[in-house]
Amino acid sequence: MVITSEEVRIIDSNSDELGVSVVQLMENAGASAARIILEKFPDFNSFAICCGTGNNGGDGMVVARHLASQNKTITMILVGQESKINSDATLKNFSILKQMEHSVKIINITDSSKFPMLKHELQNSELIIDSLLGIGISSEPYEPIRSAIKAINNSNKKVLSIDLPSGMWSDIPKKTKLMVNADLIVTFHDTKPCLMIDEIKEKTIICNIGVPKEAEIFIGKGDLKAALPVRKPDSHKGENGTILVVGGSIKYSGAPILTSRAALRTGADLVITCIPDSIAEVVRSDSPNMIVKSLPGDYLLPEHEKSILEIFEKFDSMVIGPGSSENPETAKLVVNLIRNAPKDKPIIIDADALKAIKADISILKNKKTVLTPHFGEFNLLFEKTVPNDWFERMSFVKNIADKYSTTILLKSKYDVISDGLNSKVNRTGHAGMTVGGTGDVLAGILGTLSAINKNLFRATCGATYLAGKAGEYAAEDFGNSLLATDVIEKIPDVILSIKN
Repeated sequence: MVITSEEVRIIDSNSDELGVSVVQLMENAGASAARIILEKFPDFNSFAICCGTGNNGGDGMVVARHLASQNKTITMILVGQESKINSDATLKNFSILKQMEHSVKIINITDSSKFPMLKHELQNSELIIDSLLGIGISSEPYEPIRSAIKAINNSNKKVLSIDLPSGMWSDIPKKTKLMVNADLIVTFHDTKPCLMIDEIKEKTIICNIGVPKEAEIFIGKGDLKAALPVRKPDSHKGENGTILVVGGSIKYSGAPILTSRAALRTGADLVITCIPDSIAEVVRSDSPNMIVKSLPGDYLLPEHEKSILEIFEKFDSMVIGPGSSENPETAKLVVNLIRNAPKDKPIIIDADALKAIKADISILKNKKTVLTPHFGEFNLLFEKTVPNDWFERMSFVKNIADKYSTTILLKSKYDVISDGLNSKVNRTGHAGMTVGGTGDVLAGILGTLSAINKNLFRATCGATYLAGKAGEYAAEDFGNSLLATDVIEKIPDVILSIKN
């Protein structure tokens, strides 16, 4: 399997949540690389290990310690300011090496005045280990890394790169203008896109470093981090998500309120709630934050299509269905809206809207849609019986999602998410979330995350985790007496904990 840099970060974060820390994974990576080095270069005794200040440098520092324990002559060359080490795991391993003054020589290359020292150490080694840069770069290396790469390439020594040759862009399968010319590459867990070039692939060794399979199967904090973009300090209103909520009826006024509230609490800049006149005052009076577009009647009807699509043209995503009822005319509107909506904008199809599309499920083709059924809705919509085993459910949902070109979030104790290519399972949540309205909350969260993250699978995974985790937080205060509104108020706490 080939994994992108984003997937690596997700897996690392999810592993940490499972109890396998970054420090432990770094230790396993460095130990595995050291074992390969001893196997491939058994007669070499002197090693120059060039380390950067990130996690890739930390891997090299672990290699230095393991090789030193085998009585090898080790020079660890830190390229960059010690103060720039921005990883706790790397800092921990650097601190260990500084205490190994008998077995590891450390030099620090901070500027061009130190390059003669660097070149000297490279020439005095039998093998150069490149641990300067890892998966985190997507531009040309900066100084002093840039000159260190040139020095390594001009040394005429054997070179082994850790994870990938420094200077390569992990997610792009091609060489870069400036990169380490490695004789051997030791990468971890799975290969990376940049290592799939034939001449590089044939000299790459993949090492298992003890990443739990569950870090890839189960959605974790890494998935939510990936779904939440970094908000720019100078961003303007509308840049952080605009969501149109379409729903409500004379029978149900609460559902669209909960969806809109959840969308706002997730960080949307603007939410407009499109509802029938019959409940407009109830919805408006809920909060001064509610922006309401009311349309004539007790239900949303086919004649409202033009007004709704005119709003959606200016918005990022649409959530359709909360509280819309099973009115046959509303069902016609739902189908028409999805059919005629812009192809490039995500539509979250929730609640009663799921029943409406059964009349013409082909409208999902060539659209960016997410379906959010529970078991009963899924069985009704696809006329398929869901497997009892959650693991079997993954491939089952994946096949359906692929067939209808959509993303499916099948809600249960173990939620299954698939876009037809990828599948994951979410197990956050609390038994108290069986209370009415929590599905509307999830739809609102998903509305915001799909508006700001163009990868619908990522957005859906992040939203499902966030809704469940907010429910867990609410349960700490209210137990099984929690309400959907309690879940909404915990959304910011979960987001803050993830960012911190």
